[in-house]
Formats: sequence, structure tokens, C-alpha cells
Amino acid sequence: MKHFLKGVAVMVIVLVVSMVIHVFCEMHGIHLDTVVTGTTSSVCTLLLYQGLIRLEKNKEQ
Repeated sequence: MKHFLKGVAVMVIVLVVSMVIHVFCEMHGIHLDTVVTGTTSSVCTLLLYQGLIRLEKNKEQ
């Protein structure tokens, strides 16, 4: 359950950052490609989650 909550927290953080970037770009007339931003968000979420899990494993040892 702890890993699930960490995953959800990371996902929410990346989603909020992505929304802020989209709003900023739309206000300045820059249109972002949804496929690229979705893929980038997914990769960032996975990397941040793996980093959190790695830190947890290092603390246990």
C-alpha cells in the first residue's frame, strides 16, 4: 500500500506541473503536442517513482 501511495503522489505532482506548463504555454500562444507531453509525463513519473523506491531501499540497508 505504501508503494501505491508513493506512486499516486508522484503522479499528482507530475500532473500538476504539466498542467501549469500547459496553461503557461497556452497563454503565450504556444501549442504543445499531446503525444509528446503525455509520453514525457509518463517517463518523468516512472523515473521519479523509481528514485523514491531506490532511496527507500538504500535507507533499509
